[in-house]
Amino acid sequence: MAVELPKPFEDRISSISDRELEVRGQSREDLRGYYEKRVLDDIARSPSVGAPAPDVQLELLSATGQRTGAYKSISDFRGLPVGLIFGSFT
Repeated sequence: MAVELPKPFEDRISSISDRELEVRGQSREDLRGYYEKRVLDDIARSPSVGAPAPDVQLELLSATGQRTGAYKSISDFRGLPVGLIFGSFT
């Protein structure tokens, strides 16, 4: 099944050298198939717009950013606006 790949994937497929493909034991078609599968998996697993967020638990941090061992679920905030910031501050 042909899938429209994002530009960075297309760029990678077109820019990878024959030598690198040889080292990986892949063909350009193998690499394209890998990226197509990845895109299809992402589409299948990603929630659609308007769908409920998955109910994940996140650890609360102290005012100084230390781990507390206390957790909250997103569902604890049902009906309230929630902002999540993902990143590493270490």
